[in-house]
Amino acid sequence: MSDSDFLKCACSHCQGHLEFPDHAVGIITTCPHCGVETTLVAPAGAPAPPPPPQPPAAEAPAPVSASLTPVAAAPAGSKVTKVLNILGSVLVGLGVLAFVGFKAMKYFRRAGNVVEAVKGESKPEPTKPPAASPPATPMSAPAAVPTSVVLAKGAPPMRKPGEDLQVLNFEVQKAKDGNLQHIVGVVTNHAARQFFNVKLEFELTRKDGKTGDLATDTIRNLAPHAGVTFKASVIGTAPVASAKLAKLEGEKE
Repeated sequence: MSDSDFLKCACSHCQGHLEFPDHAVGIITTCPHCGVETTLVAPAGAPAPPPPPQPPAAEAPAPVSASLTPVAAAPAGSKVTKVLNILGSVLVGLGVLAFVGFKAMKYFRRAGNVVEAVKGESKPEPTKPPAASPPATPMSAPAAVPTSVVLAKGAPPMRKPGEDLQVLNFEVQKAKDGNLQHIVGVVTNHAARQFFNVKLEFELTRKDGKTGDLATDTIRNLAPHAGVTFKASVIGTAPVASAKLAKLEGEKE
C-alpha cells in the first residue's frame, strides 16, 4: 500500500506527526510520541474516505436441475485495500490495548510496593510502665537496752554568784553486768571563754556506812556557754549509797 492510502494529522497534545489509514478517522488512540490520547482527524481538504464495499446480496440457491451462472470475480485491488484496512485497525487496537495494559501493570506494581512497605513496617511494641515498687516500710528504731542501773540520785550544789562552772545534775550508776560504778552527770560553762582540764571530784558513802572514798573525772576542753557529760569512775566494788560534789575547778582561757 502506498503513502497515498494513509492520512496524516498532528497530535493534539505534542503536535507529533501521525499517519493512519483513512478508515481510522475519528478513532481515539495513544500518541506514540508523548503517550497522551488523541483523536485521529482527517486533514483539511482531504477527500472523505470511501464507504466500505457492500457485501454481495445472497442469491437463492438454484434448482439442481438448473444451470449454474458464474459469478464475476471482484477486482483484486479492492480486496487488498480491504485487508490492509482491517489489518491497520487491528494493529491500532492492539497498540491501544498494550498501552492500557502497561499503565495498569505500573499502577498495580506501585500499589503492591506500597502494600509491602506497609507490611514491612513493624509497629513498635508498647512500652510497659515500670512496676511501681512498694513503699519502703520504715524500720522502727530498736529499743535501747539499758546497760546500767541507777543506785542513787545526787543533789548538785547551788551556783554561787560569779561562778563559771556548774554541775547541773548527777547520779550514781552501776553496770548491769558486773560491779563497775560511775558518777554520771552534766557540767556547764557559763563563761564567755572556754575552760581546759576541768576536774570533778566526788566524796562517796558506801551502803555499809564507810566514807572517804573518791570518784574523779577530767574534761580536757569545755567550750563557752556549753555543757558536757562527765563520767567519774568509782574505785572499789562496794555499793555506793550516795555521793557529794567535793571539787570543781578548771583552767580558764
